[in-house]
Amino acid sequence: MLWLYDLPTWLMGLFIVVSFTALSVAGLYVTRRLVITITGPRPGHNEGVDAYIAAAAVFYGIVAGLIAVAAWEQYSNYDDKVTQEAGTVAVLYRDVATYREPYGSRLREELRAYTRAVIDGWPQLQHGIVPPQSARLLNTFQETFYSFDPKNERERIIHAAAIDEFERMIEFRRLRLHDKDAGLPAALWAVVILGGILTVFLTYFLALERFRVHVAMTIVSGVLVSLLIFMIAAVDHPFRGGVSIGPDSFQIVYDQLESQRITIQRP
Repeated sequence: MLWLYDLPTWLMGLFIVVSFTALSVAGLYVTRRLVITITGPRPGHNEGVDAYIAAAAVFYGIVAGLIAVAAWEQYSNYDDKVTQEAGTVAVLYRDVATYREPYGSRLREELRAYTRAVIDGWPQLQHGIVPPQSARLLNTFQETFYSFDPKNERERIIHAAAIDEFERMIEFRRLRLHDKDAGLPAALWAVVILGGILTVFLTYFLALERFRVHVAMTIVSGVLVSLLIFMIAAVDHPFRGGVSIGPDSFQIVYDQLESQRITIQRP
């Protein structure tokens, strides 16, 4: 179902709500005779069914709510990792800026180019594709970076700190690319979807004299359940779709790098 994340957020939500609600109403029509066969002629009211439906709806709401919280915490966790990755770029840039020439200028330029490529390739990441350009530029930076040979104690200390920061950046990048399709386990999604279907199915046993009122209540129930499903789905994959982690942290860092470049180039 990852193709849903290629749709605009509003269209994704509309598709989920309309599809689930339409199936809910269709299920009401299909099971109408079966339900009457089981329950008998419609009384005016059935307190036992009402209480059971209320309890089931509350239970489903609690379970789905906890899963929604888990999905949001996962989203926030990956957002923090992206922010930390962008932060390592900024720190590494400050470290290599102190290198002797021509290494300092070359490394700064290559790191700026890499950061720009990460930002430009982010739409591909949101479609589950690893951008190739940023990887090539990172390899170029790494080759230049490790070719630097410290000549004195000061350079050795700075270079050692820069290596640590570079390795942290690589680790955060690896996690971002590896987890680009991260989401809730299939078992949790089964609970959300099957629980929603069963919750709506229980409303078919409501003892209502007017069928049109029953249809209206089924529509409302379907919309409420599908909105909860959409809310979970929207944040389930942190790097996919419209509600996803963007390159804002990298853009802030890139703007800072550009401002420093302009300052350095001034006579």
